[in-house]
Amino acid sequence: MSTVMIDLALLPETSETMRAFVDNGNVPGAILAWRQGNGPIHYDACGSLGFGRTQAVNERSIFRIFSQTKPITGIAAMMLVEAGVIALDQPLQEILPDFADMQVVDGDQVSRTRPAARPITIRHLLTHTAGFGMAGMTLGALYAENGITPGSPGASQGHAPTTLADMGKRLATLPLAADPGTRFDYSVALDVLGLVIQVASGMLFEVFLKTRIFDPLGMVDTGFAITVEQVERFTDLPEEIDGAWALADDPADSRYSRPLYPAGGGGLVSTAHDYARFAAMLLGEGAFDGVRLLKPETVRLARSNLLPPEVTHCDLPIGQTLSGVGHGAGMSVSLQAGTRTGGMFDWPGDVPAGVFGWPGAAGTACWMDPERRFFLVFLTQYWPSWLNGEMRPDIVAAAYRDLQRGV
Repeated sequence: MSTVMIDLALLPETSETMRAFVDNGNVPGAILAWRQGNGPIHYDACGSLGFGRTQAVNERSIFRIFSQTKPITGIAAMMLVEAGVIALDQPLQEILPDFADMQVVDGDQVSRTRPAARPITIRHLLTHTAGFGMAGMTLGALYAENGITPGSPGASQGHAPTTLADMGKRLATLPLAADPGTRFDYSVALDVLGLVIQVASGMLFEVFLKTRIFDPLGMVDTGFAITVEQVERFTDLPEEIDGAWALADDPADSRYSRPLYPAGGGGLVSTAHDYARFAAMLLGEGAFDGVRLLKPETVRLARSNLLPPEVTHCDLPIGQTLSGVGHGAGMSVSLQAGTRTGGMFDWPGDVPAGVFGWPGAAGTACWMDPERRFFLVFLTQYWPSWLNGEMRPDIVAAAYRDLQRGV
């Protein structure tokens, strides 16, 4: 594909694809944000903030981005790596001593354990190779028993951790699913990384993100909590139950108005306006709109394959494989032209090599293409996460057809 830069003011097939999902009632509303080269950021929105609501979606509408939080946490960690405060291969126990002498499940019973073969490192946290699990994945039942269920709207919060430190202390008492550095297990590793950032920087994790990333980039509506003033712009989270729509999270009484702790793996809310500025900074190799957050070489490292040498592929414990994909700082990177498999975790699907980013459980996504200097943010809301499996891959495919026509 040619890399000639033009101002892509329209992505007609991509917009049409998005609108079809709204018109067919798959989602109440959605928005695209994109940019190529140094051109302006463009937006295209349709539908409303919720089924039965009249407010139209726009670039300032607020969405739960769930795991799309992970690249932000990963980049925050890379800022500390660049500053020499932490190192990629530094043992976690040097920062969080509770994680020394970790045990690993030995066989099929979580009650049988053995000592871990090696310490957990920062690299392991960034790439989901620390041996942790999460609700719905590896060790999910054990985590639920201990109240560690971030990112689950319907989960009971009665015995959940209320601080990052509490979460870390609980997690450190539980066994790992595998020796660190030997297997990709989608996990709460980025939540632990938030605690690392907090301890290593001497600043509350949420304050670090606001001070070092959100404020400099003008990400005015991105954070872990919804304010009273933001509620009218906050989208519904519609949940499909027995073929009918209910609310998994009601903006008027949202769990985001009283978050338990700042979950770096999936706790943020954001807008198309805000996340587009974050994406533009990454494609600008650390700089956007006159503000530099990182050196170019740090961004290139963050979006490279950081998996330990022993980990050659990203299998998920529910029978899904991310094809041709490595992992960087809290986000995937396509190591070869992607192959669409039709799976629930089919990410990034049909894209060229070098594309990086990560989606969120409620339908959101952002993918960034350094060669074409192009990014596309897609925000919508639905629950549970396995609904609308064709939506994001269809939009990805349409965007690249639009790119092909436009250059």
